[in-house]
Amino acid sequence: MLTVKRLFTSILLATPLVAQAAPTIYAQASKGSFNDAALHQLLQKKPELKANIIFSGTPLNTYMQAEKHDGVAFTAIANSTIKGKLVSATVKAIEQYKVTKPIAFITTPIDMCAFMNKQDVKEKLPVKAIASHPAALAEVSEWNKNLKATEIAVPQGTAYAAKEVSLHKLPQGTAAVGSCVLNEIYPNLVKIGTNIQDNKSNRTSFMLTELSKRAQPISESQAKVELQQIIKTEKNNNKDII
Repeated sequence: MLTVKRLFTSILLATPLVAQAAPTIYAQASKGSFNDAALHQLLQKKPELKANIIFSGTPLNTYMQAEKHDGVAFTAIANSTIKGKLVSATVKAIEQYKVTKPIAFITTPIDMCAFMNKQDVKEKLPVKAIASHPAALAEVSEWNKNLKATEIAVPQGTAYAAKEVSLHKLPQGTAAVGSCVLNEIYPNLVKIGTNIQDNKSNRTSFMLTELSKRAQPISESQAKVELQQIIKTEKNNNKDII
């Protein structure tokens, strides 16, 4: 006759172990953004990191959501065109959250594409306006010299501009400017221009990390030193990081 202890042990041995689910990835920006494209490249290279993805807007909100829900955060940390290279919004987030365990890094070129609504393309309408985040519009000024298209600033971001164009909520003849995967998110878009950014060597480094909330925020200069040290340490293993 089995004792209770031996019976319990037998049940444990007979029960298959269930693999623990990977922590949710909270990603900066939105679906269809440059961050989205970079994250998917990272997950293709490191499929063991694949998990549920929740886009969370700013780096600060991304860190907040990841810490609150025991997830991990994916944000841009450096860009080759920025003076000092560090992404200021991520520095601000690090003032309040400490990077406890960097998990992975990836550096990608920032290739920009232009898209129009399928109906506009079918009707062979010329590009009369370009819509995107102000920072993205500033990066395609050379491409727009020949078009002389009106610029429509969309502070909500490049993906939001693409959505508006796909739904014909902006004037006919408007092209959305953003990452080259936007037509995968909004199939009503047609790609009309590739690699249209002024700076062909524009690159951004991204980091996937665990983090914790600080008891007290640190200064901007301290946050910069912390992020610079993280990048310096990673450069020993990954020469491609900015």
